[in-house]
Amino acid sequence: MIEFKAECGHTVRAKDEDAGGVVRCSYCGKSANVPDPQGDELDFLFSDVHSPDEENSRKKRKKKKQAVKRKPGDINPFAIVLRMCYAALLLIIVLVVGKKFVVPLFEEGGIQQIIPNSTSKKSASDKVVRKPRNPNVKPPARVGLISRNKFPNLYTASTPPGAAIYCIQSSRVSDARRIFETDGVHRLDGTGSKRDLSDGSYVVEVVFPWNHRNLTVFPGYKAFRRALQDADDAQRNKLIKQFFIPDEATDFFVNEIDGQYYLVRQYRDVTIRGRRSRGVRSLFLPRIQAEKTRGFSIESLVNNYIPSAENYSFDKTHVNSELSFYDVSEFDQNFVMKALTRIGLIPYVTDDDKLRLFKIDVDDGEFAAKVLHD
Repeated sequence: MIEFKAECGHTVRAKDEDAGGVVRCSYCGKSANVPDPQGDELDFLFSDVHSPDEENSRKKRKKKKQAVKRKPGDINPFAIVLRMCYAALLLIIVLVVGKKFVVPLFEEGGIQQIIPNSTSKKSASDKVVRKPRNPNVKPPARVGLISRNKFPNLYTASTPPGAAIYCIQSSRVSDARRIFETDGVHRLDGTGSKRDLSDGSYVVEVVFPWNHRNLTVFPGYKAFRRALQDADDAQRNKLIKQFFIPDEATDFFVNEIDGQYYLVRQYRDVTIRGRRSRGVRSLFLPRIQAEKTRGFSIESLVNNYIPSAENYSFDKTHVNSELSFYDVSEFDQNFVMKALTRIGLIPYVTDDDKLRLFKIDVDDGEFAAKVLHD
C-alpha cells in the first residue's frame, strides 16, 4: 500500500500496482499522481547530478507518459495492422513451402523420388526421371467397335445410316421373302444393339425405300430408279447388284408394296452364341468403276460416301501387313484403312481378280478377308 499527500493536503492511499499512475482523491475528487517508490529512490541517489532544469524536464516527460497511458479496453490500431501484416507474411511462407515441398509428395511418383526404396540399392546413375503427364494423351481405345455396349448379342448398322433393320429367329421365318411383318420380329431403327437375344440362328433384314434422301445423292441414281420402275423381278435383281457394291448379304432384292419400292438386304444364318458380339453391317454404296481395272474406286467411296467418324480400333500395323499380303497397292491401302476404322468392312477386288471383303470383328478387333461371290 502506497500513502501520499494530494494537492489538497488529504492523505491518499493507493495500491502498489498503481505506482506511477493516476488515481482520484476521495476528498477533493481531483486526480492525484501516485508516486513510484523505486523511482523516488533513484531520484534521491542521482539528485545531486541533475540540474533544476533537467529535473523539471524529467517530471514533464513523466507526466506526459502517464497522461498517454491507455486505459483497459482501449484499441491500438497500429498494433492490429502490425499483427495482420505478420499473419499475411506467415500465410505466404506456408503457401510457398507447401507448393514447393508438400504438393509434389502427392503427385504421381513423388514419394518415390523423395523416399528411396530401402529394398533395392541404386547407383547414382539410376535416378528416377518422372515424365510429366500430358493431359492431351488419351488412354488406348478398346479394340473392335469402340462404342459398343457391354456384351451385346447383336450389333447392326447400315452405310449410309437411316435404314430400317429387322431381326427374327430363323425358325420363325415363313416362305415369304420379307420378314418385317412376321410375328416375333425385332425392329431396330438405324444403328442399334440387341442384348436380350437367346442363342440360336437369326435372319437380319436391312431396308431402304428407293427414294431415301441418303441414296438419291449417288451418281447415276436417278437413271437407276427409272430402270427399276420398268423392269421385272429378275431384271431388278440384276440392276441392284450392278449398281451397289457387295457385302455379306445372302440375298439382295427389290420389294414393291403399294407403289413404293424397297431395297432389301437379307442376312441369314446369323448365329448368336454365348456372350460374344455378332455384327451385321450393311453396305448401300454405289459401285463406282475404277480406272483400268474391273474393280471399283475405293478412293471415291471413302472421300464422298463413307462417314468420317472413326468407330473401330485395331492393330493398324498388323492390318497394313495383311493388306500387303493380299497385294493391295500402297495408294489403296490408305483408303482401305480409313474405311475399316469408320465402318469396319469394305469390299475390294485384289490383283488376282478375286472380290474380297476386308473386315474388322466388332468384338475383338481381329482382321479377316472373306472371298465374296459377286
